[in-house]
Amino acid sequence: MSVRIAYIGAGSFTNQCMFPQLFIHDLELTAICDLDEGKALLAQKRYGFKKVYTDFRKMLEVENPQAVFCVGGPKVHYSVGMEVLEMGFSLYVQKSPAPSSVATKEMAELSAKKGVVCHVGFNLRHSTAAYQAKAILQNNEFGNPLMGIFRYGLTSGATMTDVVMDQHCHLFDLTRFLMGDIKTVKAIKSGTQNARDYVVAVEFQSGAVGTLNFTSGQIIDKEFIYFEITGNGTFLYSHGCANLRWCRATKGAWWKEPQSDYVFERGMYGGQLMLETLGYVGDVANFISAVKGEVEDLSPISSAVSTMELCEEILRQIEPT
Repeated sequence: MSVRIAYIGAGSFTNQCMFPQLFIHDLELTAICDLDEGKALLAQKRYGFKKVYTDFRKMLEVENPQAVFCVGGPKVHYSVGMEVLEMGFSLYVQKSPAPSSVATKEMAELSAKKGVVCHVGFNLRHSTAAYQAKAILQNNEFGNPLMGIFRYGLTSGATMTDVVMDQHCHLFDLTRFLMGDIKTVKAIKSGTQNARDYVVAVEFQSGAVGTLNFTSGQIIDKEFIYFEITGNGTFLYSHGCANLRWCRATKGAWWKEPQSDYVFERGMYGGQLMLETLGYVGDVANFISAVKGEVEDLSPISSAVSTMELCEEILRQIEPT
């Protein structure tokens, strides 16, 4: 059965990553809202929203949707999102869900109080590589992870606060998703002038260790993310989001008991494949299914609280006041 949704925000990110995939999901596009009516009207024309609003409160009162998307930046996610949750609607917001961990926690507490889904669009959890890696890590054959190495190359933002809180949160969240919660962190910032580079050494609650590496020197159009996870006699790695290789443990002499590696490759050519490979499509699909009560929400606002707390701690270490 189709889920009736209302959408708040018709900006550039939404037009690039969200609107183009809506036809894939079982959705009824009841209404679109933006303060700029021209943007909302254009979205209606292109994607088939039934009605246009410039006041989200009026839209929700009139349309009474089953779920609401709000995509417009952390401040909007929080200020508008709190009102949406207070009205009792299930809510999807993009990362970052709020300007701070405290505000994120407020959203988590309100969604729990109202008994509605509040999903955060950390799309890398649903990317080709991460989805495959998560399944492998839950396989008894891999065993307990011992070490993780993660690298991320996007450093856009007016300030380092913007970079860490609204961009690098992606990698912090992916690391937690794959390796579990983090116990201790130690961040070291590059001494190179004007470089937005730093390294974070971490100890996970499981006892595993790892590093999170961020650099402004990476060639983004060739690889903006890399991760590698080592177990006992086995490891997996991914260059980008489209591929994953699991080097499986050798049980004995290779010529007696050959153990092939697991290799998964998926292309990224074309807009739709990119949205699927980077996890945007799977992310929305999970939210819609969670609203229906069919599956568990894999990126709930309650999990995002720890991710935002981690962002703030690292920012304190690399940008002391």
